[in-house]
Amino acid sequence: MRSKTRDPRSRTRVLREYDLPAPRPRPRNHWITKPILHARGWTDTAIRDHLPKPQRYRDNPHPEGARHSMPLWRAETVARAEATPEWRDWLERSLRRRRKTLLDLTATIKDPGFHRRTRAADTAITAHQKWICRRRR
Repeated sequence: MRSKTRDPRSRTRVLREYDLPAPRPRPRNHWITKPILHARGWTDTAIRDHLPKPQRYRDNPHPEGARHSMPLWRAETVARAEATPEWRDWLERSLRRRRKTLLDLTATIKDPGFHRRTRAADTAITAHQKWICRRRR
């Protein structure tokens, strides 16, 4: 008697036989914090206007912020918001008004751990943006 479960590799084999690309998996989820959003050019007002309510809260690891939980958003949510023309127009106007560049915003941060988390968030958001663009085709 045959098992009803299908071998996931069989679909890839069939796609190879017809010379079709295998479907790309959705990028792994990554949670984005408010300081990382600020390093990407977001302000508190932009967060309120362009993002939904936080999708998760996490306990704050810093002693002075321990009584306030940290709001978190999925990288996919941030990627979708940053892909809109409204966001890009807002960011351009905001940076011009503040007389800053995105490099200026991250240059003031001295913590290497924060830079590592920011790079990981940038990678995750970029992966989601590429995945979203591929799905639109």
